[in-house]
Amino acid sequence: MILGIGNDVLEVSRMAREVAKGGPFRPGEVFTAAELAYCDSQRYPARHLAARFAAKEALYKALGTGAPTPGALGQVEVVRRAAGAPTLVLSGSARQAAARRGVTRIFVSLAHTPTVASAVVVLEH
Repeated sequence: MILGIGNDVLEVSRMAREVAKGGPFRPGEVFTAAELAYCDSQRYPARHLAARFAAKEALYKALGTGAPTPGALGQVEVVRRAAGAPTLVLSGSARQAAARRGVTRIFVSLAHTPTVASAVVVLEH
């Protein structure tokens, strides 16, 4: 049974500006160290960061908890499975919120172009 669906879209240029300013990119605030390392290894890091940020926002929309704090965003990690498909790993209050809702599976889809990144999250019981 589907418990929630969330989506988010972010302009890549906005993320690129944050990267240039040295935005909130200390591990744990918005992105994990592994997410930062992965995105930095890509040709266009801002596209990958924007897609991951969109996934985190989409998760909280699907949970119905309202706007997350930067620390809460850092409790959601986008991880690539062996075949390359993304999945979300939750910790702290994000994991607790999902447990309260009865979430047993999380589906996530990421997409980006040179200008826009998007994510869709589906929560299942």
